[in-house]
Amino acid sequence: MARLVFYHHPQAENFSLKYSSASVAEIRSQREQSDESTKLIGYPFETPVYVLYEGDSEIESAQDIDFDQAWLSDRIRDLPRAGQVVAFRLVELLEAAVDVRDEDEFRLYKEFEPQKIQQALDHVSWGAPLPNVAGEVMSNLILRHSLPNANHRTGIAMLQFCIESVDPDFEMPRTHVDDDTWREWVDPYIVDSKRLITVRRNNLRFKQLEELDVDLVERKDGIQIRLAEFELDMHWREALSKYAEQHESHCTDFAQAVLERAERDDLRDRQGPTKQEFIAYLEDGLVERDFREMF
Repeated sequence: MARLVFYHHPQAENFSLKYSSASVAEIRSQREQSDESTKLIGYPFETPVYVLYEGDSEIESAQDIDFDQAWLSDRIRDLPRAGQVVAFRLVELLEAAVDVRDEDEFRLYKEFEPQKIQQALDHVSWGAPLPNVAGEVMSNLILRHSLPNANHRTGIAMLQFCIESVDPDFEMPRTHVDDDTWREWVDPYIVDSKRLITVRRNNLRFKQLEELDVDLVERKDGIQIRLAEFELDMHWREALSKYAEQHESHCTDFAQAVLERAERDDLRDRQGPTKQEFIAYLEDGLVERDFREMF
């Protein structure tokens, strides 16, 4: 039987795996050294494994937060114009998702970090073939994880806007969570994306688990990561780079799949937007858009 540990604490999803050991004394020592709130689980394998989880004891409901104009303007005023525009649209998308989806689905696990949006834009190959630009926009926004939640859903929306900036008549295939086709084609991309970004941030922690003969790590939403399928034995900086490249390729594949499903093969070889063209579309092309329809 596979030896499985949880990446997020089963009773507190905002607590994530930080350290593991076969020694109770060592795990307690790590706990005493931590400056964060902690929880501890002992997994009763034949050779027990002890896992320390760190996190924030407070989870805020997205229903309770008001991203008003003054609050948002204060947070993004130091960003270049492109970062401000994307941040504004991302927050609008988050608000639309909160309006449409279940309250439980939109708890806020982290602070809004708008400076990461500009970092994402700086790592896009603007003007490259459209699937590459759209995939990189999606990938980099997800990797930077600027929003408190819904980074994958808003990343897909930005991929759509990127394609529309080249062809405003483009019709996005349905990607609604409650659509019957979701599990068929969108969900596998999201699941594999979450696997990649989790391994990317935790290769050394997962290597430690692998050395303790753990086979599987399960993150929230029941997504399982089989450790033997990933290269873990590398410096954490190398892992950040390696798995960012894999994630970018994965999102580019998703962009290709979107165009194929939309029967728009003619757009595969089209040049993607420049940054200026993309930002102009976000500013002027979405003025009367009801983003709730996208969720």
